Amino acid sequence: MERDEKLRPATSYTSTSLHEAVKLRRDEKDTIGVQSVPEFFREACQKYAQLPALVWEQSAEQQDWITLSYADYEKRVEQAALMMLHVGLEERSSLAVLAFNCPEWFFAELGALRAGGVVAGIYPSNSAEACYHALVTSDATVCVVDDDKQMAKLRAIKHRLPRLKAVIQLHGPYESFVNQEPDYFSWQQLTQTLETLDTDQLQQELERRERGIYANDCAMLIFTSGTVGMPKAVMLTHDSVVYDTKIVSATMENTVLGAERLVSYLPLSHIAAQIFDIFVAMSHGGCVYFADKDALKGTLVRSFLKAKPTRMFGVPRVFEKFQERLVAAEAKAKPYSRLLLSKAREVVAQHQLAIIAGEKVSLYAQAKYWLATLIVRPIRQMLGLELCKSFLTGGAPVSPELKQFFLGLDMPLADVYGMSETGGAITLNESITNLYSSGAPILGTEVKIDKPDVNGQGEILMRGRNNFMGYLGEPAKTEEAITPDGWLHSGDVGYLDTHGNVVISGRLKELIITAGGENIPPVHIEELIKHELPCVSNALLVGDHRKYLTVLLALKTKSDASTGLPLDQLREETIEWLNELGLQQTLLSELLNIPADLQLPSDANALAAALEINAEPKLLEALEAGIKRANKNAISKAQCVQKFALLPHEFTLATGELGPTLKIRRNIVHTKYGPLIDRLYK
Repeated sequence: MERDEKLRPATSYTSTSLHEAVKLRRDEKDTIGVQSVPEFFREACQKYAQLPALVWEQSAEQQDWITLSYADYEKRVEQAALMMLHVGLEERSSLAVLAFNCPEWFFAELGALRAGGVVAGIYPSNSAEACYHALVTSDATVCVVDDDKQMAKLRAIKHRLPRLKAVIQLHGPYESFVNQEPDYFSWQQLTQTLETLDTDQLQQELERRERGIYANDCAMLIFTSGTVGMPKAVMLTHDSVVYDTKIVSATMENTVLGAERLVSYLPLSHIAAQIFDIFVAMSHGGCVYFADKDALKGTLVRSFLKAKPTRMFGVPRVFEKFQERLVAAEAKAKPYSRLLLSKAREVVAQHQLAIIAGEKVSLYAQAKYWLATLIVRPIRQMLGLELCKSFLTGGAPVSPELKQFFLGLDMPLADVYGMSETGGAITLNESITNLYSSGAPILGTEVKIDKPDVNGQGEILMRGRNNFMGYLGEPAKTEEAITPDGWLHSGDVGYLDTHGNVVISGRLKELIITAGGENIPPVHIEELIKHELPCVSNALLVGDHRKYLTVLLALKTKSDASTGLPLDQLREETIEWLNELGLQQTLLSELLNIPADLQLPSDANALAAALEINAEPKLLEALEAGIKRANKNAISKAQCVQKFALLPHEFTLATGELGPTLKIRRNIVHTKYGPLIDRLYK
């Protein structure tokens, strides 16, 4: 029921146009007011004016950190809004941002929204052609790019973008055409130009545009991963973003206004980073620290040590990287220290499991737990996470082993489930009651299971005020995604337990349907294999329309901190596992008997190496034994893996098997290693 005056007239709950508003799905119990993003931002800045809002490092060499208050944050956003008007951002057109997380990302986004625009993030890892698709789809009239590398992509495609009026580069080095040729600017130069202009007319235009912003207008475009076809642009209203922010903020426990800190490092092109980094942070008067570009390549801990975050959100792969680092460090410790740490982790994990189960903990158990935390606390301090109150994870399945590992470090991982199309989270399991589910739906979100099977499993559907408007320019796909009565098809398979918790078992699109018609969720089987084989970094199940299942395995190796490329050196835990087999190799190429230069960087080289692998017999026997052990836990004979093949390197962003949010791009792996897969079925 639309009760607020600040809503644009609308006739439908869905739209695929930037120029149409939508009805909001509300009822009489819904007490959360309607706000546009600029209204929400202004309210936060006025409420927390003197508190620190943003902190970033201006110079890594001098370790020169800059802190911006909320009052100054508001001024910077207004300056960015005037800048957008100056270079030609049109109403109801998009500002595209092709950059790593930085303060200017926030300024540009919030400024464009004040100027009546729409924000569209583009992953920096995108090719020039993928950038072109995003710019055309989003109807971008201005694009902000990170550096000269991203500017080169725009330079190559701009002649095909007649609507694109300006490209603004944030950071140097700059090519000679920037600030010299029309339509190419540096952020710094534009800032200086604005200071010399009479901005009265721009200010009047900004005020006019702000009066025309409605909460049920489109505010943001989030591009889907595009694993099948080109990415779709998910349209989110101002209300969807603000509503989900307020619900998530209210769901989070033990928040202290003005005292929350977090580190922005996951791509802002993704809905999770948008909600947590930009909006949830400001709802608490929190302070956001910016990590550097190499955060996911190994420098994230440096940012944590500076920020001492009170909240952390990470995709499972981030926590896996932490685990690998800690296991490697532990392997170098003295035997007595390793034994002591192992016992302490066991005590801490038992205490956490008792709390999760709602058991009453005795004074003796509490004392043991307190003593054990004295031993594990230095590990949290080493990561810069000693003050962190919640560790949130989502975006991909989390293995039980990973959850158990971090329980032992007094860092229970709380599941968050959501998607771009829901405007962010629909569950936030911070009050952990079990380790198998994503928790109950947050306030205002309905969840049901579509066409459940005999075990109650089916596609997860959700409905709520935060659901998206539609896919921009794609009415048919929008109609497929949202039912006439507002239920969104998630594409995820799962069930609701007896307590109403959402339990996810896989993706519809990832389901393997064998030649015998058996439906098989691959993630469960992959996790079983990785549990039995701690040397394996990646396991990818294959078997769609095939007679039996096979799996591709990549062993754990080190990676280059600067490029993110996998190296030939095996990780310590892999070497330790091999030593138990009587194998002494420390290089993957030696273990697999392939030339080291065949591994990287091209797909052709990787495939050639994979086809030439002639691994040590003891290794092959141990891998086969591990798969057989995993098969014993399979639900049915059809879910048993019959054959496997080794790959010449881990899955990484740099080599293309992982997407920007570190999910495996299964179709990419299938294509890359097609001939190797075919060989498994001969």
